[in-house]
Amino acid sequence: MQNVLLPGAIVLLTVVLWLRRKPVKPMLSSTDASGVAQLNRAQLELVIAPASEADSADGVLEAWTAPTTPLERLDLERRLRADMEAGPEERLRAVRLAARWGHRSALPWLRKALRDSDARVVEAAAAAIAPFRGAPAAAPTRQPARPPRNVSRMR
Repeated sequence: MQNVLLPGAIVLLTVVLWLRRKPVKPMLSSTDASGVAQLNRAQLELVIAPASEADSADGVLEAWTAPTTPLERLDLERRLRADMEAGPEERLRAVRLAARWGHRSALPWLRKALRDSDARVVEAAAAAIAPFRGAPAAAPTRQPARPPRNVSRMR
């Protein structure tokens, strides 16, 4: 009798578990993809619209002139610092402005932009740093060495 109970219990348990399983849902409820296409069009409109704004920002950079006075230079450096701490569009604008300026004092911001999370900012920073690569830094002017302050004790 034990030979019949154990296999019977296993068969009964298997049938119960098989009947209680969840029905398999189909991957797609329908083949109509018009909703997906409409969503894609809406997302494309969001992406394509800011591109025209970027063109107008480039137009502003074309009319930009480099600072001539120390006050203008400080103002530009403050503006670059503020833009680099803002969102990705402002960081991109700051990198483009620093590239347009082409001064060595913009290199720290460009190096920081190389580690940015936005790929456009990194590409613009790499392109802006390219003219400085391989060029030697300006040689410091040598000043005559001053004698030590206690020169009278040395003689």
